[in-house]
Amino acid sequence: MRTAIVAILLLGAAGTASGTAVRQDEPPMVFQRVCNIVPGREADAEALAREMVDLVGGQYPGVEMSARTGRWMTGFQNIERPVNQILFSERHADEDMRQIFNEILMGDEEFRAMQQTMAGIIDFSSCTETRYRARP
Repeated sequence: MRTAIVAILLLGAAGTASGTAVRQDEPPMVFQRVCNIVPGREADAEALAREMVDLVGGQYPGVEMSARTGRWMTGFQNIERPVNQILFSERHADEDMRQIFNEILMGDEEFRAMQQTMAGIIDFSSCTETRYRARP
């Protein structure tokens, strides 16, 4: 996690400055990707997502990754013809750490094989990404 230093300055009665530095940790970055599931492949998407989360959690302790299915409003979601979707979520200290982690994952043969299988289960062209700081 990146740390920000916050200095607090207090003025005494005689106008002299006194204070202390207080460490304030920035909340982690959350990266989310929502993708449409190919119709009829919902069970496959859920099973493969569980495998991906288990792989990441087992081989890369400290990394937070989750996946769940449902429906979210994205630019690719037609309200008249809803499509089941999958939401992947990761937490990292900052964008640099996410980039490093992605490079490590792309070197993991088992993860890459899962990504290739996922290509037949979700519509990658429908994916949308969101990034934000988690609430403290």
